[in-house]
Amino acid sequence: MQYYFDRFFYRPLFRGMDFRDAGSAKNTNSLGEVPNSTWFTNRIGVRDMTPEEIGRGPGDGKLDAGAARPWIITGTKVGGVSPGFVFKTADGAKYILKFDAKGEPEMETGADVVAQRILWASGFNVPDDNVVFFRSEDLVLAKDAVVSDTFGKKRAMTHADLLATLDRVEVERDGSYRGLASKYLPGIPLGGIAAEGVRKDDSNDTVAHELRRDLRGQYVFFSWIDHTDVKQDNTLDMYDPAQRHVVHYLVDFGKALGALGWIEKREEDGFAYSFDFGALVTSTLTLGLATRPWEGADGAKANGDRLRGLGRFDSKHFEATNWSPAYPWEPFKQTDRFDAYWAAKIIARFTPVHIRAAAEAAQYSSPDTTEAVIQILRERQHKILAHWFSQVAALDMFAVEGNALCFSDLEELYLPSAKSGRANRVSAASYTASGGNAQSLEVPPRGS
Repeated sequence: MQYYFDRFFYRPLFRGMDFRDAGSAKNTNSLGEVPNSTWFTNRIGVRDMTPEEIGRGPGDGKLDAGAARPWIITGTKVGGVSPGFVFKTADGAKYILKFDAKGEPEMETGADVVAQRILWASGFNVPDDNVVFFRSEDLVLAKDAVVSDTFGKKRAMTHADLLATLDRVEVERDGSYRGLASKYLPGIPLGGIAAEGVRKDDSNDTVAHELRRDLRGQYVFFSWIDHTDVKQDNTLDMYDPAQRHVVHYLVDFGKALGALGWIEKREEDGFAYSFDFGALVTSTLTLGLATRPWEGADGAKANGDRLRGLGRFDSKHFEATNWSPAYPWEPFKQTDRFDAYWAAKIIARFTPVHIRAAAEAAQYSSPDTTEAVIQILRERQHKILAHWFSQVAALDMFAVEGNALCFSDLEELYLPSAKSGRANRVSAASYTASGGNAQSLEVPPRGS
């Protein structure tokens, strides 16, 4: 409760009295890019990734191997309201096993995997999450297994506890269970990432979080996958004793793809904060007559029926600048057009086959759901590129070829229907021993 009071009331009031502008991002190189670090690793933005890489994600794909079973249940998961277990495989790897909310099969497990694959390919640190199917006989109770309540109080876990938890889980038609297995992160947990300032016990954390382009640019990535559940609890810093540094992770993506709005019955999810004073005032002053941007955004359907496993996720009502997380997050308040342009360039690198690989990793039972996720992501991607590329001179990939300066116009490259092969006016400076001479010239984009 204190966290939400701070995010919704105290910090906005404090910031409003501060009268200061955070300014541009401070963790970029001379080209405006984000170098590799314990926060971010350039992947699809700088190299060609295969669909197989994205489909597999950051893991090794061994979890579903028969040799990894049975799974040894060591206890119930702590935190949250949904059921779950902690288990170890026969080779000693440790996982959290989560499930979809009763009555909403495939929604959170599918959303988590799609979002996790996309964020990992983009460059962020995420856990190894995978959709898994198992039977009750695949689970073996450890002798020292414990049940933990929300206050951390523990008691011995019995077989009856295991069965009681499975009773709260949707059963597949073949009698198996569907879950999300999330591998424990390596290292020592230190807690979540603060929205502002730096971690005082991390000597490498020298740039205030609200000034990091990789955090500010997350606004664009999260808007693409509709990951509105943005809060400190859904991040985690891990200390790596071997490397003696802290690695910063994003975790828990089960409320993405409109799942939060559907499960919590929040029509405004993705368009306004869960408590949005501005939207409340507008609705009050207009007696509820003002058209709100989320009206009619009920998610994708097939033949008039809701798609199994898909939340309130659509592209028709989405615009690049009208997206909102569920809770205030300071780095997003500081996002500028250059942060967004950096993110959009990476998003542009996802081809239809990359997006399909991420969607298929969710293992939706209905092909219609998979196709809907792919289509919506592609349409939202197009809107993001069209807007953020228009906010800057979207010229990139500069290279000198002979005596020519060559570059790519990203609008021409990724949105060919939006432009007509126009030339771009750039300023150049040539220098001789006697001094510099600036000039302007028309330069056609590479390939025109």
